[in-house]
Amino acid sequence: MSQVDQKRAFNKLKHDLEPWRNVIVHIDSLLVWEKNFYPAIIFAGISIFFLALWAMDLSIITLLALTLLMGVLFDFLYPTISKLLFNADQWSGKQEAQFENVVTQLCDIKFLLLGWYEYLFANKEKKSTVFVIIMTVVLLGLAWIGAIFNNLLLMYFVSLGVAMYPGIQDKGVLNKFKERFGCLVSSNMEKIREVTKKQD
Repeated sequence: MSQVDQKRAFNKLKHDLEPWRNVIVHIDSLLVWEKNFYPAIIFAGISIFFLALWAMDLSIITLLALTLLMGVLFDFLYPTISKLLFNADQWSGKQEAQFENVVTQLCDIKFLLLGWYEYLFANKEKKSTVFVIIMTVVLLGLAWIGAIFNNLLLMYFVSLGVAMYPGIQDKGVLNKFKERFGCLVSSNMEKIREVTKKQD
């Protein structure tokens, strides 16, 4: 996709999300852990939500209907609520930059999903037998995991992982983890080599 198309897609998405910009900026601040207690809020919120789902034991159709109902009500009530909660005059340049950053990330995700869709479904003539075999094995593996483990528990862990990932990435938690445990592993490997050299 050309830069002109990307810019056009960015401007369209930004225009479409403009009414939701206050909520988007606050959710982004929560997901990237702007404050130290935000990970605890994310963990507690997701845990309480899935605990309520487990306690209610709803069927999939009921859960889907209630989710869509909440979405429709929120979409209907949000303009009124946003006028009470957010002041348009308090929108700062920092918030605008954060909003544009989120829109850019959403555009990147959109292009990534479109690319995967093109690769998996659109270009059927380019599919090889190896590709079909690999996809079959992967999908059968997912079906096997879904049959063995509780699906609500799996969705809980997936939701927790997806919600925590932006903060983990933004704070460099994985890099710190690799540095700390990488040093331990490398020092242990050196000790093992020294012991083996002495034995030889």
